[in-house]
Amino acid sequence: MKKSSVVMLLLSILLCCFLSGCADLLKDERMEQEVANLIDALNEDDADKIFLSMYPDAVTREEFDASYETLRTIWEKSDDYTMKLCSINTNKNFNNSKVSLTCQAQYYIYTQDNSYTITLTRLSDDNGDGLSRFNLVAGAEPVLVSGGFTTAGANSAFQWGMLIFCILSYLFVIVTVVDILRKRPRLFGVWLLAACVFLYMQMQLVPGNFHIGGGVFLLAMSAFKIYSNGGRSFVAALPAGAVIYWCMRQKLQRLK
Repeated sequence: MKKSSVVMLLLSILLCCFLSGCADLLKDERMEQEVANLIDALNEDDADKIFLSMYPDAVTREEFDASYETLRTIWEKSDDYTMKLCSINTNKNFNNSKVSLTCQAQYYIYTQDNSYTITLTRLSDDNGDGLSRFNLVAGAEPVLVSGGFTTAGANSAFQWGMLIFCILSYLFVIVTVVDILRKRPRLFGVWLLAACVFLYMQMQLVPGNFHIGGGVFLLAMSAFKIYSNGGRSFVAALPAGAVIYWCMRQKLQRLK
């Protein structure tokens, strides 16, 4: 297989992953279970259950009880909820031939009436296994209602038009990158980077606030999204770097 074909295949796979959401964060069943256990304990107002899940000697009982009182004032009982992984980070540490594993994850929790952000840190080593830290705050990222690739059934014709324009823009960038690799114009490395530059305009409307802006960005994504809190986000992104390259393509070949 030719080098250009391999590059095209790899870039196409990356594009599909990016646009379809396949590049979402990997799930961690153990951490999801920790979140579920924490929520169950909060619903039952069972502080002992949470304390027993803590890493040995991570906090004293007095410190835990003080922080738990804060949790009780934030959480409103709800047996029906959904969770969304926001970020996760796992580190394996070696110290004097001893190995410890630390996993920190942040989740958005949505109930019928409220939303929360839970951050957990789990520590596992020769001394034990359990939560070393956890935090609960009110509020979370609003749920996407329409305008994304994962909300196909709810998208309007205009929203699909924006997404199709986004797909065509990225295909145009891929074709441009492949052409740069094949033709190798002068300063082709700079042109490879420039091909991924988008000129964008963004308008955001949330209850009580309106923002408009724009600029240049790498691999910006055109879309019109509507969120559960009534917010609107409109982004129109033009692959300006790729357009400029094709306008100058013949001149660049003469300068080689």
